[in-house]
Amino acid sequence: MMREVFQPEYVSKFNCITSECNDTCCCGWRVMVDEDSYMKYQELLNSESPNLFEGTITNECTIPVNGSSAEIIMLPGNICPFLNKRKMCSIQEIYGESYISVTCSIFPRIYNLVNGQLELVLDMSCPHAANLALSNPSSMRFEVRHLSDIIRINKIPTLNLSDTAYPDSVYSYFGYVRTFILELLQNRNYCFENRLVILGRFCDDLNLSTNPSNEQVLELISEYRHFVDTDGFGSFIKSIPDQPAAFLKTLTNLIEYQIKTSDISKRFTDLFELFKKGLNYSVQNSDESLYATYSETKSKYYMPFMKEKDYIFENYYTNYVFKMLFPFGTQSSIFKNDVFFVNKNVFTEYVLMALHYAFIKNILVGIAGFYKEQFGMQEVLKLIQVFEKNIVHDVPYQQKLLRFFDENKMLNVAAVIMLIKS
Repeated sequence: MMREVFQPEYVSKFNCITSECNDTCCCGWRVMVDEDSYMKYQELLNSESPNLFEGTITNECTIPVNGSSAEIIMLPGNICPFLNKRKMCSIQEIYGESYISVTCSIFPRIYNLVNGQLELVLDMSCPHAANLALSNPSSMRFEVRHLSDIIRINKIPTLNLSDTAYPDSVYSYFGYVRTFILELLQNRNYCFENRLVILGRFCDDLNLSTNPSNEQVLELISEYRHFVDTDGFGSFIKSIPDQPAAFLKTLTNLIEYQIKTSDISKRFTDLFELFKKGLNYSVQNSDESLYATYSETKSKYYMPFMKEKDYIFENYYTNYVFKMLFPFGTQSSIFKNDVFFVNKNVFTEYVLMALHYAFIKNILVGIAGFYKEQFGMQEVLKLIQVFEKNIVHDVPYQQKLLRFFDENKMLNVAAVIMLIKS
């Protein structure tokens, strides 16, 4: 059965390159198993010996997920037990594609359902998808395609614009808000960092609105459009103090905490070590010494490349807006147990977006310091891909980040803008 799907144009160019990929989607994260696949594996477990599935699947999930019945027990190094020496899936090779789980069959495709319209983007934790989406210097464009191979989607994050179960939300204005956000993120009259700053003020103002009427939301958007078009935020942006690397030690400590407490891939830890080497980073560094090194490295090696490549961040966050249903998110968590320490709202969704940008930018500055004049597209795409896989996909860690900023009185627009501009 054919169905319309709204997607970025790059999606239609994607085909999995399997064993030629420089990473594998078969390690580095939890892999959930849907009920139908789990039942197939149980039947095989009871009928064959020796058995591929013995000791490899558990229905005692760490964090149970709606639509899933079990979880693959990963090997040391967070590697899937079904990944063979040819970097191929043993389940698919032996039993066929119909036996692999829904999670594995659709990745890196991310489906959302917005008011009945199916949407599709690719996850940037896939190296090939990241290359297709982010290396194109043109602004991301969208199209409507007809697909027939989506019958295995077992649970799609959904956002219904008139859902009466959420009377205090602004979901009814989702279309207007997302259209404006995309206009802003793709407005090349501003450097990307300044677009992100303006977006922060908009999300803060929208979040402060209490049960706004349709007219009030449209008026807010119209006001922001006018200020954007007339450089109305120019004086505000110029007033932001220049504090290079102001949050560098904080961000570094947060990443080091994740490395120590989670199964982070070697690809990520290797890049993190390059970041520290590029800045001669040490906990013994004085703030003055670290900031001086950071400023020099950023101006000498990072900016010469990135000032002409703002489109990388533009495309990444355009894709992010669709993937995450930004700025509202889904109306309910996919997790059966509550993992949210800080209440979700429009502004906390923006804070996570800004945090991701600050992490990526600061790590890239250090990597640029390591590679010097050789720093380029390959290093940027690799860092974004492994960051997406190791950091963005870890939902409990995202909530720990929000709790950290909340406890330190930093969940406000002034602090987050400083984070972006540091």
